[in-house]
Amino acid sequence: MSVKSSHNRECATRIRELLEIISPLIERQTATVCPGCVEVCCRQRHGSFTETDHVYLAALGEKVPLHDLTQDPDGPCQFLGPQGCVKPRWQRARKCTWFFCRPLLDALAAGSPRDARMLSQHLEELGRLYDSLKGVPDEHSDR
Repeated sequence: MSVKSSHNRECATRIRELLEIISPLIERQTATVCPGCVEVCCRQRHGSFTETDHVYLAALGEKVPLHDLTQDPDGPCQFLGPQGCVKPRWQRARKCTWFFCRPLLDALAAGSPRDARMLSQHLEELGRLYDSLKGVPDEHSDR
């Protein structure tokens, strides 16, 4: 195994661990914020997988889900179900996992300060890990 593939596997494993840790923190808030939302954030264009997403999932031995290019990019995401995303957070596109609308940010800020600090620390580590998969910043900031 090459040094790069070993590095990517280690980074991807840690990314998945962190996403599994933060997901319940986020989902506690999305469970109250999202059902009443009139402007759903989960758009088809946000669920598209980038090069870094491909590297991340490949390092875990996972296949990248097929993205339906026939759907309207501004329409609801193909992975959006009645109870939210049908995919676990660790299998979602990076752009999807990094989007926090204003009401969600407000809910997170009004929640537990301990949870907010932990979420912030983990998001910082996630950013470094994702960026190290490719060695350059990804296009996750295009939302």
